[in-house]
Amino acid sequence: MKTIHLTLLLACTSLLATAQSFSELNNNKGDNAFISNWIHPMVRFTSVSPKYTESYRGFTVNLSFHKNDYEKFSWRYDFENPTLGDLIFLLFNIKEMDGRKTEQAFGSGFLGWHQTYLNVVATDRLLVAPGLSFGDYIFASKREDNGTQGARILDPAGYFLHVGPAVKASYVITNSMWVDAFATYDIGFQVGKPSAEYKATKGYPNPGFLNVGAKIHHAKLRLFSGIRVTQLLDSGENNDGGTRMDVSIGYMMGNR
Repeated sequence: MKTIHLTLLLACTSLLATAQSFSELNNNKGDNAFISNWIHPMVRFTSVSPKYTESYRGFTVNLSFHKNDYEKFSWRYDFENPTLGDLIFLLFNIKEMDGRKTEQAFGSGFLGWHQTYLNVVATDRLLVAPGLSFGDYIFASKREDNGTQGARILDPAGYFLHVGPAVKASYVITNSMWVDAFATYDIGFQVGKPSAEYKATKGYPNPGFLNVGAKIHHAKLRLFSGIRVTQLLDSGENNDGGTRMDVSIGYMMGNR
């Protein structure tokens, strides 16, 4: 039993000894990987699971952009527009979609998804940064409308600008790895309507969009993998919903 305890103690000591700080997360070029990883090209698996229509999924590619700092009260920024990847996905899967692209849409518009943060907790290995999320969403779901003939696009649907609170935490795992976790709650405001098949409901409440996700990074290899789940929250009588999941693997580029 003493041998087991000693082994566990040595393993924990070894792990703590290799877990350094954000300032020591150097990549293979000698640059600090945490503050120099501006551009993230990636391969992505996207799955959209509507509440009332058939789900669809497939592989695509995309880019995201980041500005990081590990000092207290420093500004951090993340940006991605999934529209590019969504269009590539539709282009290569248009036959397999079997009309589903006209029944369900869940992504962003021209603005994309932005998050800005401020480090309020900043230690050698932990950052906690509250902030603001803003940008746009496109959401539409075509389904049977009780009392009418055929399927219609019902609320909540359209082009939405959004704004809401965000929080991001980062933690150094080893001397070459760190993990980010984030959550946002975006309040949507409809500024555009879908196609002629749309049936509006006067006074329908605007939806919310909940985002949660995490990314793990390897400084030396300059690789990362991550997952993001986006959930539509409908507080109206149609009780709609939908989940978008993006699983990504990519490469960290850029210099200070």
